[in-house]
Amino acid sequence: MKALDLLSSLVVKGRYAIIVIVVLAFLLASYNTQNIQMNQGYETYFSKDYKEYQQYTLFSKKFGGGVASIFVFIKGDDVVNYETFDFALKLGREISKVDGIGRVKSPAHTVVNVLGYLPADENKLKEIAYEYGAFYIPKKSLMLMEFEVTADESQYNRIAKEVEERIAELNPPPGVTVEATGNPMIRYQIEESIGQSMRVMGGVAVLLMVITLVVVFRGVVEHKKYLLLPLLVSILTATLAFGLMPLLGIPLTEVTNAIAPILIGLSIEYAAQFMGRYEEERRKGLSVVEASVISIKSVGLALSLAMITTVIGFLSMVFSGVPALGWFGIVSAIGLVIAYLLSITLLPAIMLTTDRSERKRREEEGVPLTERLLDTASLLSARHYKIVLLATLIITSASYFGYSKVPLQTDFMKYVPQDLPAMRKFNELQSLVGSQDRIIAVFQIDSFDPDTIKEFEELASYVLNSEQNIIDYSSLGKILKMQFGSIPETSYELEKELARIGDDRVSSYLSGSSYAIYFTVAPMDWLEFRDLYERVTREIKFYGSDSPFFLTGDVVLKMFVADIIVNGQNKMTLASFALVFMLLLFVYRSPRKAIVPIIPITVVILVNGGLMYVLGYSRTLVTASLNSLTIGLGIDFSIHVMERYFEERRRGLSPERAVEITITNIGKPILTSGLTMAGGFAAMLASPFPIMSDFGVVSLMAILLSLLAALTVVPAFLVFTDNLNKTEKVKSGEEA
Repeated sequence: MKALDLLSSLVVKGRYAIIVIVVLAFLLASYNTQNIQMNQGYETYFSKDYKEYQQYTLFSKKFGGGVASIFVFIKGDDVVNYETFDFALKLGREISKVDGIGRVKSPAHTVVNVLGYLPADENKLKEIAYEYGAFYIPKKSLMLMEFEVTADESQYNRIAKEVEERIAELNPPPGVTVEATGNPMIRYQIEESIGQSMRVMGGVAVLLMVITLVVVFRGVVEHKKYLLLPLLVSILTATLAFGLMPLLGIPLTEVTNAIAPILIGLSIEYAAQFMGRYEEERRKGLSVVEASVISIKSVGLALSLAMITTVIGFLSMVFSGVPALGWFGIVSAIGLVIAYLLSITLLPAIMLTTDRSERKRREEEGVPLTERLLDTASLLSARHYKIVLLATLIITSASYFGYSKVPLQTDFMKYVPQDLPAMRKFNELQSLVGSQDRIIAVFQIDSFDPDTIKEFEELASYVLNSEQNIIDYSSLGKILKMQFGSIPETSYELEKELARIGDDRVSSYLSGSSYAIYFTVAPMDWLEFRDLYERVTREIKFYGSDSPFFLTGDVVLKMFVADIIVNGQNKMTLASFALVFMLLLFVYRSPRKAIVPIIPITVVILVNGGLMYVLGYSRTLVTASLNSLTIGLGIDFSIHVMERYFEERRRGLSPERAVEITITNIGKPILTSGLTMAGGFAAMLASPFPIMSDFGVVSLMAILLSLLAALTVVPAFLVFTDNLNKTEKVKSGEEA
């Protein structure tokens, strides 16, 4: 309390300095937001010391083209003709000039490789094309071209942009269209969507905040010129937080682009709580200075606890092990600290500077709907607390089943906007050619000769025949057998045939002392794949190869992301609960006061999980943070209710009356902050990213449930424990 006394004194004396400092900080932050970098992909999901990610990175550097490809769709009425094939060859030459593009595969290139030229006789062209390149002609109206990408992920955007430019420079034959897809193209288009998504969500969040403040908060502030002050705080908060991102080295990703609407929604809570208490004190006839000082002191403790617990919830995301979630948590936590400081410094400074009018006591002009709802909540919680607690227990128990059954979504392609041109083509590609998921076995070899290739061919065949979920494999030995009929017997012959295959193709399988085999796997969920991954590891060891090896590939990393989601969620949840409980216990020195805010949040987490299961939502990288986020956000409401309840009890009011006064006086600010907070998350529904829009829905449910629990379960539990203590005291008195 001494700190709050000192702060209130500083605010009264330094009101003008505070305003000037905030304005300067806002201008600097606005300028610095131009330096925010964008990032995406596996490096935002895995820490650099994660072993499996290191193996994937090592494989990417060594083999390059085995990691990603760009697919070009050439469509027309009938593309298997000389003119279209000649265009494909020209397109291949142009795109091959892009630094980072390796081998080109297409039916046109296959025909040239077989015959040495492109035949003008279209019957002969069709015969060779369908015999040797049928995979790249899934139907006569479509030809596929595959360009292997040899550069690492950091070059994908540049490569994709250059590929688009070179496609645009060439004029296809009449009636023929050309479009590109593949991981680099998708990443490039995703990055463009991230900035657009953030602007859309930010705009929607501001609009929802304005609507909520006008509808709900107008009953709290008497002078409408102050109606949007909480929104000012939230916009300042978001800008200052984003301005710090470049200084902290935090990029904008699919996850961190949601920070703006979230901060806009969360920041209003602190401002709404201060403004609610300030207006309450002014209506009592107190001066601006008195009302400001009392508001800072009375709301300051609750706001401090609410801020710290929410910060703990966000910072617990660091325990997830996912860099993108850690960045999200850090920037959000910093933003909340900024919002807290602005609410108890800038807002009173503005009021001290501009508020010159008197407040009038409200005259009864009918009871608004919100007040009737709050009165109902207070009566229900105070007088029928046993029914409230029993109903809560039943609902929570039923929800636990659903919470434990919520599925996981580890397909990153489902996280991104499905209407991106490259994404639509990617989905079409999958429907045409089937599964492209591959487990890549990378072996360390001491020497490379025909015997080595034969040994690995036998191993690959053994694994293929042992596992029904492995549908094919690709290896250097298999290419040699397909192209030349057999594997050479001597090293001299091997070198000659590898030269005929081409270095760019060989490098996909052989790099220095590393040899790769690509196993194509059937589509399956992550649990089934984890079993397959473990079985393949055992099969290779059982076969008896002496070469050290590891398994990698996109689908392998997706499996480890699923593990991170599950384990990370558990770590974040336990860390949040433990840290929040210890904080409350330290502050209140009372197990009862420490446990009260945690009970409704536990209920909310389980009930929200049950709703996710019923409504068909999945856990993703982002929704994995929902538990710790709910603990951090939802506990705010409970703390505000509990603080005011104990304040009224210290005045001598009965538990029932204390609940009624508490809900009546702070219910509307809590309702305002809860609805504005919900509005911030609801703004994510406007995001084109499914991962963000789904997160918006489940977060919205969690906030509304937290709000409901704070206004019903918390007061009911407080009355229950107070009456229980009273009964125990009476019994102990009788026994004495």
